Amino acid sequence: MKTSQRLALAGALALTGVLALAGCTSADTSTDRVSGVETAESLAPSYSNDALTQEMAPGSQEGGQESTPQGAGADSAERSQIITGDLYLTAEDPLATADAVETQVNAAGGRVDSRSETAQIDGNTPRASLWVRIPADALEDTLDAIEALGVLESKTLSNQDVTLQVVDLDARIAVLEGSIERLQELLEDAASTADLVEIETALSERQGELDSLNSQRNYLSDQVQYASIGVDIRSPEDAPEREPDGFVDGIVAGWQAMLAFFAGSIVFFGVIVPWLGLLVALSIVLWIALRIRRRNTTRRGGD
Repeated sequence: MKTSQRLALAGALALTGVLALAGCTSADTSTDRVSGVETAESLAPSYSNDALTQEMAPGSQEGGQESTPQGAGADSAERSQIITGDLYLTAEDPLATADAVETQVNAAGGRVDSRSETAQIDGNTPRASLWVRIPADALEDTLDAIEALGVLESKTLSNQDVTLQVVDLDARIAVLEGSIERLQELLEDAASTADLVEIETALSERQGELDSLNSQRNYLSDQVQYASIGVDIRSPEDAPEREPDGFVDGIVAGWQAMLAFFAGSIVFFGVIVPWLGLLVALSIVLWIALRIRRRNTTRRGGD
């Protein structure tokens, strides 16, 4: 074969090899691209599943960015205190005084949760007891008005700081509200029935927890906004004995003791008078019986 023919044949073979290599490379590249797209689509989770998994992960509420550790905002929050107390008053008419106490409480924007009364029966003195709720911002003025209705015998007030509980409840409620909003968004974008059921179950659980926390928060708010005061009203006869503070108080105490002694003595004699009458009657009957017996004895001796 001539040299020119050999060169032409070599060139044709080289060209054919280059074309074949280029075709193989292009095919491999296309195959890799298609397989790569399919792999990415099969491995990447849908938006709903990924968000739902993150939303329902353990500790997603307590450890999320929206959660606030207990007591974190207590220093900057307004102090929340529960005020309770008791008043002991004496008045000439405890039942009428109880009506006046209820009027004062209602005028202050409060309420009477319970009331009990005992009338004067069988020598028992009348008394009344009330459990009232008074707005905390009007507590001092209302208590002053109630104390003026009678004689204050005793008074106790106590405060319980619940600021940490309020802050903790507010933080947990905020976290649950945010979680419910996200679950509602996922519910709208649910792609399958399984996702729909799972999201609805999680949403129902979150809503139940939120309702429970809101109930606790409302109860705590009521306890903070309204002080709870017990008012016991009795007649002056039931008042505790007081030690005299001075000479005049000593005279008054002695005079009252003397009157009480004579009053007690009169009552005592009034109680024993019927028994004295009975004893006198029995004595007369006994004396007559003895006289008759003596006469009979004397007559027998004379015979």
